[in-house]
Amino acid sequence: MKKRSNLSRNLWILVWLSVGLIQAWDYFRDKPTPPAPEPDGHYVALKHARLVDDSGNDGDSFKIAHDGGEHVLRLYFVDCPEKRQYSLVNGRLKDQAGYFGGLSIPQTVSVGVEAKAFTEKLLNEQRFTIQTRWERVYDSERSYAVVRFADGEDLAEKLVKAGLCRIHTKGTMMPDGQPEFDYENHLRALEREAKAAKRGAWGKPKRAPPKPKP
Repeated sequence: MKKRSNLSRNLWILVWLSVGLIQAWDYFRDKPTPPAPEPDGHYVALKHARLVDDSGNDGDSFKIAHDGGEHVLRLYFVDCPEKRQYSLVNGRLKDQAGYFGGLSIPQTVSVGVEAKAFTEKLLNEQRFTIQTRWERVYDSERSYAVVRFADGEDLAEKLVKAGLCRIHTKGTMMPDGQPEFDYENHLRALEREAKAAKRGAWGKPKRAPPKPKP
């Protein structure tokens, strides 16, 4: 009788150990990220999101974790310089260099690196809310978004004020109803201030124009 009782107890211990192991495995295993909802034209607010460290992150595009899933977001209105040079972005780097008045390609890349660090610092150290309509960036997995901080400013404004981006990509009506054209004009005014103060890319020495041939 005692032997049967010990056997029964050992079986129950094995069952509970198995259940515990299954629960631990389910908690720590890599779970697939749920797909972003289909865009329906209405903004949704994602609170308590956090930045995910990812090699693809840069000044205007980054991965976030929210509600058990991960999403890659892209800012409306602004485009930060590339953070490294490779053949597929050479044309874009030249356009970005020209936008800032004629920077060299290495200077332009350095601005891209600064922009990445600037965005990561803000998203890691300040509270923010993401507002998105899950509008896709072309055919990619990225979704356009507005990132607003507790001080009332959004990330696009902060990047423009720091001189770390150009106003060059898709615009939109803002979550508060401000029309696209009005908000772009607001960013242009901030850009003029950054340019006058020589912040970021606007303060870097420009390449000397080529000397005329004799």
